[in-house]
Amino acid sequence: MPGRAIWCLGMYASASTWLFNVVRQILEVAQQNAVHTAFISGKESDLVLGPPGIVTIIKSHEIDNEARILDVARQSRKILITIRDPRDAVTSLIEAHKYDFDRALNYVEQSASLCKSFAKDRRAKLFQYETAFAANPNTVLVVAAHLGYSLEKAAARSIYASLSRAEVEKHINKLPGLPGILKDKVSGDLLDAKTQWHSHHGGRDGEIGKWKRKLTPKQAESVVSRLGSFFEMLEVP
Repeated sequence: MPGRAIWCLGMYASASTWLFNVVRQILEVAQQNAVHTAFISGKESDLVLGPPGIVTIIKSHEIDNEARILDVARQSRKILITIRDPRDAVTSLIEAHKYDFDRALNYVEQSASLCKSFAKDRRAKLFQYETAFAANPNTVLVVAAHLGYSLEKAAARSIYASLSRAEVEKHINKLPGLPGILKDKVSGDLLDAKTQWHSHHGGRDGEIGKWKRKLTPKQAESVVSRLGSFFEMLEVP
């Protein structure tokens, strides 16, 4: 029996939250209803699916537990994977999350490894950050087709417009005043659980190749050393 979940698996800073929201809105249009979402990361709780008849969207980066990975994979009928040059992903975590280099590299390595594990899965569709998929309105229709949904072009345009950088920034700026917003007690980061937009998503420039200015040569070499085989997946050097 095919799974009843859609797995949005992404490296950090690879526009994974943007793609998650594309999937969420496509399902809301297709089902004419709200969708169930689940966020799985690190050592967090096991996967909980929505009620029968409702598709669950799973969002994840790294997942520590092998049994949990297998459970998520078993429940997923489609997988969408976002990847990025690991050097820029590390740079983004250092800037946006204020992580030190070693911590950022560990997170990026774990998420990249999981993405690579499923990149050739028959259910998977791969999206690379450097191809600017999030800046292409046609991506919405590509995602819908991969999921098996027929989407009117007007609906696709509406979804794309709602996820423009300007609209996302407006939403993030409103987070402090919205009901049900979660707050990290340590960092103060705000989270909208429905959209998975965090306050740390605001103000990003999306620059490709920033690592050349922000990482030392030794740090850049460390990333390549740790994730050497992953670079073979990238279409753009």
